[in-house]
Amino acid sequence: MRTKQSSNKEKSDYVTLNERAQSADQMAREPGVKTKRKRDDLNVINGSSKLRRKQIRIDTKSMEQRADSVDYFSQLPEHIIHKIIGFLRCKKDVVRTSVLSKRWRDIWASFSNLVFDQRKFHGANAEMFGNYVDNTLQRHLEQKDRSIQKLVLHMTYFISELISRVDWWIDLALKKNIKELELHVPRYLRRYYHLPPCVFAANTITALRVYGCKLRPCNDLIVSNLQKVCLGKLHVNERLIESLIHSCPMLEDFRLIYSAGLKTFRVSNLPKLKRVDLHSCFGLKKVNLQVPNLETFWYLGKKYMCCKIYLSTCNILKSLTLEDAKLKDEMFQKHFSCFPVLEKLVLSKCDALKNITICSFQLKTLILRDCKQLEEADIDAPNLLSFEYKGDKMPFSSLNPSSLQEAKLYFKPSSPEEKPRFHNEDHHTPWFVRLQEFLEKFDYSRGLKLVACFAKNVVIYEKPNGVFLPRVYDLKLDIVKSSVSLEDLLDDILRAWHPETLSSLSISRSNLPKLVHKKLITREEPSCCTYNAPGNKCWRHYLDNVKTENLVNSKSTSEWIAWLRSSPAMYRTNCFTLRWKPRKHVSQG
Repeated sequence: MRTKQSSNKEKSDYVTLNERAQSADQMAREPGVKTKRKRDDLNVINGSSKLRRKQIRIDTKSMEQRADSVDYFSQLPEHIIHKIIGFLRCKKDVVRTSVLSKRWRDIWASFSNLVFDQRKFHGANAEMFGNYVDNTLQRHLEQKDRSIQKLVLHMTYFISELISRVDWWIDLALKKNIKELELHVPRYLRRYYHLPPCVFAANTITALRVYGCKLRPCNDLIVSNLQKVCLGKLHVNERLIESLIHSCPMLEDFRLIYSAGLKTFRVSNLPKLKRVDLHSCFGLKKVNLQVPNLETFWYLGKKYMCCKIYLSTCNILKSLTLEDAKLKDEMFQKHFSCFPVLEKLVLSKCDALKNITICSFQLKTLILRDCKQLEEADIDAPNLLSFEYKGDKMPFSSLNPSSLQEAKLYFKPSSPEEKPRFHNEDHHTPWFVRLQEFLEKFDYSRGLKLVACFAKNVVIYEKPNGVFLPRVYDLKLDIVKSSVSLEDLLDDILRAWHPETLSSLSISRSNLPKLVHKKLITREEPSCCTYNAPGNKCWRHYLDNVKTENLVNSKSTSEWIAWLRSSPAMYRTNCFTLRWKPRKHVSQG
């Protein structure tokens, strides 16, 4: 009894101490409250605070220990882990995932995406390649509980002796409940490999990509789960294509590339279909899509062929790409008026277009590429974010670029025989004046950068105040969005162009010399591409030498160097010359 009373007393004292400590803390937090505390009270508060801090440290340490003991990677479902591994292109990277957790050590080995690419078997004949595929698939066959998620077979050399083996490979994959099948089989002796009919009776397939094969007529199509179809480099049967499409209620993506045999392509009553691509389909004369939920349509036609396209019911189309040499102004305007929510428009090699109007509040990306006869494009798109143009004129002077975040402009000579050179004649002045006025409308205060490239010479404009342009054709201009850092921009330039001179024009102190010195001049022996193929090296392996060009005392007779020297006094100009190794030398090394 006495013990119980003592215990209750201690508990009461503890509660009292805590209450007094909380009351004191509250008064200390309240502004304007002044009170006198006795030393005993302060000791109680300090003691209570120490207890709380100690308890917090104990709780935090316990939480950290529990967090360390939990292997979150191992808790992921196996199909999610396979999905992650599927994004890794290099097999060595797939193997490296085994260090992430104990469970991944076994799962990476059971990865069910099988890719057999004959292009990577240098010096191996068709028989050796076939034996390798046989042995690999046999190992999967022996593991009864393992399915095949994806099978890719890319062959560069095919012989008749492999026909039965390819049939067996496909049959084995189907028995393993394959989800994705991709076949690239070239012709042999002007004959095509016939795709087995069992492929169209596989209800587990969700994605089918077939290149170079011949499709046999099939009466029993059981592909109700098929979502993606891509057929390329083959002769198709029109009735088979119609039967295939209408047997796929889940179809979301259909692409027909470099094919023949189809005169009319008609689709209707497919509510899940989001994308249709028709590229270089020889003989195609009519396309009729009654697909209310279609979001992307890409048509690439032959120059000498006329194809009628009907898309009037595709009212929610968001991306439209047309490469049609026979497309005229009236037909384009009729198409464009049907798509009130269009966000991306690409017109490429539409040589019959002359004067068009593009008016849209939803349009965000516009690309006009090699439309030779285009004289004027009246563009009213206040929410346009990205613009690209390639041609020998400037038909877009009405475009207000104030909303643009990026742009690419390539002005090439009208004649392929005309060599790129500087033009100082008076008749070129109005054209360049309009171009400079257009570039000066960009809001460079938002961090946009301007890059100009001409014949292996690159200049970066940092915070330009007025644009000083070289008067040349074959001029590439790139307005780079603000999210791209100068370092990333430099990497992109070196990778894409291998420039012979790299310069900067800036009204303030440029960051380019410091960056060039860091990345190029004081660079170490490159070890960045250890796992890449010999012919797939980054720019670091090709760069041989870099030096600073003294523009004042330069003895160079280059027109480009002379142009840099003539830049206005308000610009600070820096120039570097770069020497590159031959590509063959690097790939062999």
